[in-house]
Amino acid sequence: MLDGNIRPVTARVKIPALVRGDEMITETGAIRECIQLAKQIEASEAGLSAGVMWGNPFTDVPELRTNSIVVTDGDEAAAAQYAVDLANRFWKHHEKMQVPLTGLAESVRLAAEVDSGTVVMMDAADATSSGASGDSNAIVRELMRQRYSGMVLAPVVDPVAVQKAFDAGIGATIRTTVGGAFDRARYEPLEIEARVHLLSDGVFRSESFGWHWNSGNTAVLKADNYTLVVGTKPVSLFDRSWFYAHGQDPEKFDLVVVKSPHCEPHMFADWCAKVINVDAPGATSANLQGLGHTICARPIFPLDDAVEFHPTADVFRRN
Repeated sequence: MLDGNIRPVTARVKIPALVRGDEMITETGAIRECIQLAKQIEASEAGLSAGVMWGNPFTDVPELRTNSIVVTDGDEAAAAQYAVDLANRFWKHHEKMQVPLTGLAESVRLAAEVDSGTVVMMDAADATSSGASGDSNAIVRELMRQRYSGMVLAPVVDPVAVQKAFDAGIGATIRTTVGGAFDRARYEPLEIEARVHLLSDGVFRSESFGWHWNSGNTAVLKADNYTLVVGTKPVSLFDRSWFYAHGQDPEKFDLVVVKSPHCEPHMFADWCAKVINVDAPGATSANLQGLGHTICARPIFPLDDAVEFHPTADVFRRN
């Protein structure tokens, strides 16, 4: 561009869709068809760059949507047509680009039916890597309500509970509440009596990339059949490192709460007995209709019914 050898032209098609779930996995989901077409466009004579950008549904902003983007070298007509083609290929699959969710109470009943192996309950609604607060106790509360008898491992952020554990010391028994530390609109603090099993400074490295993470002072609390890893501040939970760093092996438990929409298969899916995507309350719920959007352009799938799509390319060029 600086040498004047190419003259980029960009075409964008606005797609009224918010999407989530396994169909967005680039190697195995329906989105791979769009990626294959994007690669073909980039390999064409005029193509410079192509792709689909699906918006983050947890950011309620005027420009929230999905876009197809194509950049060509000076060919406005090709850029526009390619962007439309890419958008149409995406729209063909948009209805299945959602997460099949199981209600909270039903999820616990299904977990109780598993005779052996570990059940993983995916709580993507409180995914800290997606921007949630990490202080949900919704699944633990329901497990207790239904008197689930298996050994449970769950993460939660609650600075006050951590401070009580540090004040009491390892081996002490404390009465405290856990959860609802930040998002009081969704979570009510849950009262428990627990033994302080472990205390740490919360400094560790992620299993996935070796990144330095810090959950602040962190306590492991044991309350009957529940082991809670309780942090002072959120860290990403898309792998097992926070559990491992605090002496907890998920494979040793009957049920593990995982606060992430996706994990690499070897983390949980490849060895666990069952994975349940739970329709729990939370700021990053895949149940998008319940998030309360008020700013983004409407209509948009899946917030509205019978959304129509008539692709039109906007073209942007250098003067």
